[in-house]
Amino acid sequence: MKKETLQIHKEVATQVSTGLAINYPLNLTLLYILIELYGVTNPLVIGTTITLIMTVIAYTRIFILRSYFSKKYNRTK
Repeated sequence: MKKETLQIHKEVATQVSTGLAINYPLNLTLLYILIELYGVTNPLVIGTTITLIMTVIAYTRIFILRSYFSKKYNRTK
């Protein structure tokens, strides 16, 4: 396997792993906050709110990881 292909696999595995590690607890926390603390019962409101928050966090997470891997791989060339 090419070195570049291995680097892509490492980056993808990192993206997926951090996504799972961050998004699952975040989803449960946001559900608890919206349902238990704020009393929101409308599924559309809950789904839309969680989707918006998770989108912002995912964008930030991926931007940080892409910056990290870009710097890391540019050093090795």
